Amino acid sequence: MALSGVFEQVVPGSIWVSERPVRYGGVRLRSRTTVVRLEGGALWVHSPGPPTKDVCAALEALGEVRWIVVPNLFHHLQTPAVAARYPGAQVVGPRSAAERNPLVRLSLGADDPEYVRATRELTPIQLRGVPFLDETVFFHAATGSLIAADVLISACARDHWTWRAAARIWGRYERVRTPPDVRVRTRPSAAVAESIAQLRALPLERVLVAHADPITDRPAEQLAEAWEFAIPPQR
Repeated sequence: MALSGVFEQVVPGSIWVSERPVRYGGVRLRSRTTVVRLEGGALWVHSPGPPTKDVCAALEALGEVRWIVVPNLFHHLQTPAVAARYPGAQVVGPRSAAERNPLVRLSLGADDPEYVRATRELTPIQLRGVPFLDETVFFHAATGSLIAADVLISACARDHWTWRAAARIWGRYERVRTPPDVRVRTRPSAAVAESIAQLRALPLERVLVAHADPITDRPAEQLAEAWEFAIPPQR
């Protein structure tokens, strides 16, 4: 169900997503914002897009924006505008994103005890061993939803022809894999292996990422398969 043509309901009463076109690496992708309604009705907005009139109206119909989440080094561009639109919200993210974008003003880190206590429904899990991303993912236990940005990617018939063509070349058309730049810049390590094992052990119903449709078919297995390249061989 779409709300004002902007947000699509993923889990009734709990999770909504919206998508917008973005250009990266010479292709046009669909980039997704995920919104979670917390206990008490406050909204948690992950990887926000531009705060247009329609987007803000749809958000405000859902609840009060309390948290604006920068998931990694790359999904920060719209954060300053969204934070200006919702000055009562706190911005959560890695220091590396603020260092990259001086306009980003962080309130807390995802591992800050104050933040963790305030958002008990969402467990933050750092993806270790991938400094290129410096990403923290979030597990919403009540719905079995893993919410991430660039941990996985996939293209399908709904995507722009530029991304469909590139995805076929890179083996990511209708296949769930890591983004090509993440694959190139990540080396096998025990840290990655431990992180992926931790994520795979979660009771996942779905994985919601920025540049793919919701992953609901064998989500834990597809996550592990996509990251198999970064798992050191057993000795």
